[in-house]
Amino acid sequence: MYGIFESLGYLFGFLLWFAFGLVRNFAVAILIFTVVLRALQFPLQIKSQKSMAGTMRLQKKQQELQEKYGRDRDKLNEELAKLYEKENVSPTAGCTTTIVPMFLLFGVYYAIRNPLTNTLHLSKTSVEAALSYAKGLPVVGSNIEGYYGQISFMSIYSDIKNNADFLAHTGLSASDISRLDLFSSGFKLFGLNLLDMPSSHGVWSVFILFPVLCFVSSFATSLVSMKMNGQSVNLKGQQGCMNSMFLLMPLMSAWIAYSVPAAIGLYWIYSSIIGFITTVIIHKFYNAQVLTAKEEAARISYLEEIEMTVKKVERKVVEKPVLAKKPQTAKTSKSGGKKKKRK
Repeated sequence: MYGIFESLGYLFGFLLWFAFGLVRNFAVAILIFTVVLRALQFPLQIKSQKSMAGTMRLQKKQQELQEKYGRDRDKLNEELAKLYEKENVSPTAGCTTTIVPMFLLFGVYYAIRNPLTNTLHLSKTSVEAALSYAKGLPVVGSNIEGYYGQISFMSIYSDIKNNADFLAHTGLSASDISRLDLFSSGFKLFGLNLLDMPSSHGVWSVFILFPVLCFVSSFATSLVSMKMNGQSVNLKGQQGCMNSMFLLMPLMSAWIAYSVPAAIGLYWIYSSIIGFITTVIIHKFYNAQVLTAKEEAARISYLEEIEMTVKKVERKVVEKPVLAKKPQTAKTSKSGGKKKKRK
């Protein structure tokens, strides 16, 4: 899985670097990046909303089946599966819009965790040489961490880039240095370095806002989405995938935001807010009431077409001309003469 996410991060890095080149600010670049990713997910979100609305539309039929087969779980599941197949509804489709963003989050994580190779797309040889050089420096070299080595390097880059032997040891080209200069100057958001991890500053620092806002935005989006789809929030009951994820996903997003660079938490906050907006828009056009009305209108239209077809057939049958029978000719005898009429 590491290779998959690393490759995804490498691809995401192109988009992130393009956005950064437009605005010269990492926070705004992440916003543009998030909008693009959310736009790509929009068709999937529509499909998921249609399926959830369809599930809500079938609630009455589901309750009837539960009353009929409540004691026989196997038979109930079998009949529910038939109902879903007949109505073209997937009860687990609502989980898709939860799982896919988490999958993409790992791609964003690797794009930000390895900014030199995945965002700036510097050669691995030059990056390894630069990290080795930085680790050998007194004082600042102790700040180079193994797992977040590239982020640590970016945090001290401005202090070491003017060293006389820097270029000789790293092998970085003039183009690489130009990109590093540009990239290293755009990580500040209200004075906060987006490459810093909230966990390194403690729970009482201003960086705690990143995981807190991640939890609040994710929780609010899930809550509003469930309310709009008519789903009750019952954590003790078995309400399907959406209820099981109701608290798990916001808590997970907060924990991730606390443990990784703040830029990733910022991406998650942006994603939740944009997801909330798109959810409200989609629900306006694809809720259970709208889908039921469309289905009823389609059914009525279909019946009207059948009725018109039947009337046309009946009209053609009535108007069809009756062919006159041909008069019968008198039969001749074997000898060729006409039979005499009996008196």
